[in-house]
Amino acid sequence: MGDPLFETAIKELEERQEDIRPSDVVLFSEPLRSAVNYVVRLGRFSLTEFVEKLPFTRAEVKQIADLLIKRHLFDLSRFATEEEPYYEARLSAMTRPIKRPPSDIWKKID
Repeated sequence: MGDPLFETAIKELEERQEDIRPSDVVLFSEPLRSAVNYVVRLGRFSLTEFVEKLPFTRAEVKQIADLLIKRHLFDLSRFATEEEPYYEARLSAMTRPIKRPPSDIWKKID
């Protein structure tokens, strides 16, 4: 029989049909809630850093990370390698690019 904490975490992630936003993390059970909250605050993190925050095996944590990619909370970083995947946490499920404000913004405000 598997780890009940892991099975609960997987069930929570698989049951969701919509994208997961950072604000949805508070609905997760522990220890998933604390671990995801931690890595979302980091922004960019490795699988090893994520494994350190969860009491699961590396393969189990990779499975959780893959589900979070599928639900658009994480992206696989361009720095990822086969040996050490790196992830980037999305700040929201929206995919629109962030633009820099125009250089004359202060003139428009005044």
